[in-house]
Amino acid sequence: MTWKPESAYHEAGHALLAHLSCFHVVGPINLKSGGDGGLIVGLSRSKCLAAGKAVGEATKRDAEVARDLAVILVGGLAAEQIAADADRRLRPSAQAAALDHALLVESLAGARLSRKFDRYEAAARAILKEHWPSVDALARLLLRNGGCSIDAAEAIFRAEARASRRAQ
Repeated sequence: MTWKPESAYHEAGHALLAHLSCFHVVGPINLKSGGDGGLIVGLSRSKCLAAGKAVGEATKRDAEVARDLAVILVGGLAAEQIAADADRRLRPSAQAAALDHALLVESLAGARLSRKFDRYEAAARAILKEHWPSVDALARLLLRNGGCSIDAAEAIFRAEARASRRAQ
C-alpha cells in the first residue's frame, strides 16, 4: 500500500506538537489508503492537573487550553509546507486540513478568542522547525508502516531530545 508523504508529515506535525503541548496528548496515528491520515488529540488529565487546570467540559473553553490546541491544529498543514520547502514534489493541501480548520475555529470561538490564527501558525512553524528531525523520522516511519502507536512516536521524540541535549 502507498500512502501520501504529505499526509505523513501532516500527522507527524500534529503528533509532535501534541507531545510538546501543555495540555494535550495524541493517540495512535494512521494513514488511510485514500491519502488522508488520522489521529486523535485529546486533553491530558495529567498535563492539565500539573498546570493547575481541572479536567472537565469547561476546560475546553479555557483560553490557555484553546490556544494550546490551536497550535496543534495548525501544525499539520504547517508541517506539510515545511516538508514541501525541502521537497518540491510535495503539494501541501489546505483542503486536507479543512477539518483541522473547522475544529480550530470552533475551539477559538468556544474560548471567546479571536479567530485570527496567524500567531498560532507562527508558533507551530517555529516549534516544528526546531524539532524537524523528529517530525521527519516519524513521517518516514508512517510512510513505511501506514501508522504507528503513540509509544513508537514518543520513542522518536525522546531520541531526538537526547540527541539535541548532547549537541549542546
